[in-house]
Amino acid sequence: MESIPLIVGFIVCVPWIIDAAIRRVLSAAASSANLNPQDRESSPTRWLAIVPARAEGAAVLPTLRSIQAAAGGHLAETIVLVDGCDLETEESAAKLGMHVVIKEPAGPTKGSALRWLVEHHMDVFDEIDAVLILDVGSRIGTDFFDRVGWNHSTLALQSWLTGVGDGVGGVAAFSERMAQQWQDCGRQALGWSVHLRGTGMVLDPSVLKDLAPRLWTSIEDTEATLLLAADGVQVVLGNRDALVEDIKPTRTSDAAHQRSRWLLGKLSLLVHQGSTVVRLVVRRPLEGLAFLSELLSRPYSLTAVLRALLAVLLSVALAVSHGGYLTAVFCAALFASLFSDVLLLRQTSDLPLQTLSRVGVKFLLTWLGAIALLPSASLGWSRGRRR
Repeated sequence: MESIPLIVGFIVCVPWIIDAAIRRVLSAAASSANLNPQDRESSPTRWLAIVPARAEGAAVLPTLRSIQAAAGGHLAETIVLVDGCDLETEESAAKLGMHVVIKEPAGPTKGSALRWLVEHHMDVFDEIDAVLILDVGSRIGTDFFDRVGWNHSTLALQSWLTGVGDGVGGVAAFSERMAQQWQDCGRQALGWSVHLRGTGMVLDPSVLKDLAPRLWTSIEDTEATLLLAADGVQVVLGNRDALVEDIKPTRTSDAAHQRSRWLLGKLSLLVHQGSTVVRLVVRRPLEGLAFLSELLSRPYSLTAVLRALLAVLLSVALAVSHGGYLTAVFCAALFASLFSDVLLLRQTSDLPLQTLSRVGVKFLLTWLGAIALLPSASLGWSRGRRR
């Protein structure tokens, strides 16, 4: 009879194995779509840009200047949503003629800041066709509003991101680029919602007004993706030539702060939105299963190491004690998922295996640091500084 620890381990690892299989399906769907979703023509649109900021100081200026340069005749208004007192951010925005809205008291999350804006400043959405949400550290091109592909049949859109940063910042940018190219393109090809990614998000005002009051976690982009999918609202990718440049934290400690917030947000999401996950699974079983398995399987670099260690331990156990059928099946499934992931990385990346290994090590170190920072991340809106 198989041991109870083995059965428990199998149950824990099932989402990891399913997630590996889904990554393979999504990459195949993306490949068949030639990684190039059909460009959509942009309709004349009256835009509202929202830039949430907390203790950002003058770092907000490059983002605001890029919006100003792209505005042309498109932009109705830019709102700098300041979470708490930040005189330098307020002065920087005022110099450019931007509308500053101050949320007091500050915290605890970006989602709560957006919820507060919707609840207390509903009038800013009057006569607006689309809302662009940009993080501080992101910049758009001068032709963004012409090229992004928003039209009146769209309700939610995620722009293509191009990450900028050295060290761990470059690693994060690589991961995000691969996720959009090989997973989000696959989701769109299958008719699923692509993932919102915090910055470069475009929403219909009515969608944002309905969505914001339901954002309770520190990973508002993942939470919003879940809520919209469960509501039957498909998030689509923008046109690929309308890029949002996103500066990534380059220090390991800064990146770890961001990831610790994400880890806590995952746990909180299961608590606050468990019924929403069930609703998505009932409404769209495959998409719901994919979302849940991903939620339980990330960070990928950490669970990949755990899969490898467990597979080796089970192999040793099989060789020494000639374990039972369940042990053999479990071990084979773990090895198959690992082999599939390694092969997929080689197929979808032009990086040599040695470079990919270094990327994986950097990611793993960042996630281990994030685990160590979980206590401090639990205190509020944790934003890594960008260098």
